[in-house]
Parts: sequence; structure tokens; C-alpha cells
Amino acid sequence: MNWDWEKLQQKRQRHFSREGGQRPDFGDFQEKLNKLKNIRFPAGKYLIPVIALLIWLLTGLYIVEPGQVGVVQRFGALYKQTELGAGLQWHWPRPIEKVNIVDVQRIRTHQIGFSIVNEAKRVHRYEALMLTADKNIAHFEIIVHYRVDDPINYLFKVREPDNLILKTAAESALRSIVGTMDIESSIVAEGLAMVAMRTQGLLQMLLDEYNSGIFVTDVRTERGDAPEEVRDAFHDVVRAMEDKERLIYRSEEYRENIVPRARGGREERILTAQGEIRRFSQILNEYRMAKDVTRQRIYLEKMSNILPGVDKVIIDKGAADTLLLIPGGGSINLGEQIVGR
Repeated sequence: MNWDWEKLQQKRQRHFSREGGQRPDFGDFQEKLNKLKNIRFPAGKYLIPVIALLIWLLTGLYIVEPGQVGVVQRFGALYKQTELGAGLQWHWPRPIEKVNIVDVQRIRTHQIGFSIVNEAKRVHRYEALMLTADKNIAHFEIIVHYRVDDPINYLFKVREPDNLILKTAAESALRSIVGTMDIESSIVAEGLAMVAMRTQGLLQMLLDEYNSGIFVTDVRTERGDAPEEVRDAFHDVVRAMEDKERLIYRSEEYRENIVPRARGGREERILTAQGEIRRFSQILNEYRMAKDVTRQRIYLEKMSNILPGVDKVIIDKGAADTLLLIPGGGSINLGEQIVGR
């Protein structure tokens, strides 16, 4: 700030004159100030450039956190890649070098058929609706989980790997897989798991062909259903299919229970019949050797089986006329007048 010392002295002189005081002498003070103004520092013109250079060099400091790698470019060309979680690093600041920090361990997600906006789900019908093998329209929504596997390919081989390449490849893979299945088998629980598994395999193959540097860790089917206009009718069909599967399972369970029992009963009857055959053969041999005795024994055994709870009396044919049976198991011989019990 430049001061007019003459005007300042005149003003102070008038002030002290009005108050009857003496005017102070500013001559020595002004002379000292003039000397300070004329001082020149030899290094003053280099101070600002040195400070600017230091600030520019400090802008080359960067930190590689755990799970991250740094990819350094020199004049736009790939120069080097740091180790995983290398910590504090330095590179020549722009425009000489540039560093890209890539997190290679963080699991990222991408939705096909819907998106989450302000914690609210928004369905994208143009993505979710697709054609099945039996010429029906199905509604599918999937979530793709992935991570960066090759940072160099991820940064330099493709453009917009997350929003363009992954999105296009995932939608193409999903439509290809659904197009090989009919709607009835694709929207049931087993079909949804198969759609997710096949979509993950095809998606990874497409991303590898593009050299995207992306590895798909998992594909989960968020929803697989018929379009909203015919959804209730298809649910009825699905319930009928589930009832069919349940009845088939119950019939198979009954078959697994009854068939072994029938086989066991068959073996038992065969063994019993074979035993009867051997027994009959033995009786036949005995009958041939003593026909009358064998016939009588067979007759008595059969009557014993027919009348198991009845008292039985065996009467000789010659004594049938002289023997009288009385209740209680006794008998009377009429010829000798003997009463017996």
C-alpha cells in the first residue's frame, strides 16, 4: 500500500497545532521505511516456481488400498501395474503419467430386466420379456455378480465394460438360454436354476471372447414367470404340474413299497409249494409200499384237521354193532353188559 507521507505529515501537523502540542518528527521513520522498500532478495524470483514444482510433484502421490491394484500410463501408453494392495506409491504427475486404481476383489452386481432406484424396484419390460422355444413370451429377471479379473483388459481392451459390454452380453446370454427351453419347464424351480447355471456359462464365454477382464462369480434368477397379462392362468398350470409331480412321487413310493413285498410273498409261496411237493412225494412212496395203512392214516389226519375242537371216537368196523356211545365219552358193550366211560 503506497502512502502519501507529505499529506500525512501535514494532517498530523494541523492536528497537533489545534491541540497546542508539538509536531512529532517522522523524518527518521520515513527514511527507514524507504530503505525497506528498496530491499531486493536475490532468490525471490525463484521462490514461486519452486513451490509450484513441489506442489506438482506431490500430486503424483497415490495410495493402493488392500484389494486394489494401480495401472500406470505414461503418455497414454501402459507403463506398469502395481502389486495388490501396494500402499503409498508415486508417479510422475500429469501430463506425463496417469494412474487408474482398480478394485479386483470387490464383488459387483448388475441387474437384467429391472433396476433399483432409491431403494425401489423398477421393472424394464423391454429387457425382461423374451421368447421361449415353444413360441411363448416369458418374463425373466436376473442378477449378475462379477469381479475384475484382469485390470489391463478391463481398462484398455473394451469400452464401458460394466454398462455396455456386461449388460449386452448378459442379456444376449439370457435370451439365448431361454430360447432353447419351453415356458412350462423354464419357470418352475428346477428350470430357474438351470437357466441361471447355463446363462452363467454362456456369459463367461462371451466375456472371455471380448477380452473384457471380467469374471462372473454367480448368476441368480430374481424372477421367472409368465407375462403379467396371463400370469394367473400360468400359475394354475404350474400348480397342476406340481400336483402331477406329487402324484407321480406318491405312486413311485407305493411301487417301491409294494413290489418288494410282492416279490417276497412270491418267493415264500414258491418255497411252500416246493415243500409240499417233496412231502407229497414222500407220502406217495409210502402209499405205494402200504396202500391201506397209508390211506387210513391220511384219512385220520384229515378228519383231525377238519374237526379240531370235537371229541372223536374211533370204532372198529366189526364192533360197530355191539358198541353204544353215551355222552361224556363213555361206551357200553351190549354183548357183555359192561358200561364204561
